[in-house]
Amino acid sequence: MQKPVIKILWVEDNIADVLLVKEAFEQAGVTHHLNVVNDGVDALNFLFRRGRHTHASRPDLIILDLNLPQKSGREVIADIRADSALSGIPLVVLTTSSNDRDVLDGFNPKRCLYLVKPLTFQELVDVAKQIQDFWLSLTSG
Repeated sequence: MQKPVIKILWVEDNIADVLLVKEAFEQAGVTHHLNVVNDGVDALNFLFRRGRHTHASRPDLIILDLNLPQKSGREVIADIRADSALSGIPLVVLTTSSNDRDVLDGFNPKRCLYLVKPLTFQELVDVAKQIQDFWLSLTSG
């Protein structure tokens, strides 16, 4: 059985992380369509289909760093939480800190995943698989 394509919006300002995660998703065999934006303002423009993103498709999954320029990941999460159309999109926080798990308070815990960015590429491949398994568990249930 073929895995479905996951439409992902990934909000990350570090281009090296973007390149590594793309490679990790390939290595993990994650079938995906990845849209990347590099700050919190652009993320909200994408999600609310404003400016250059007026024709953006609604993502199946949002992957978000917390430390973003212009508007922090915490602020983006608050705006997502406040919008009924967006708050149902599964959310993965992928960040360097293990101390900020409380940012997901108020979200359905079954639709959120908090992951600390790994140190090795193989661990990153494992994280890619974990993200795919998380999303598949939501769509198969």
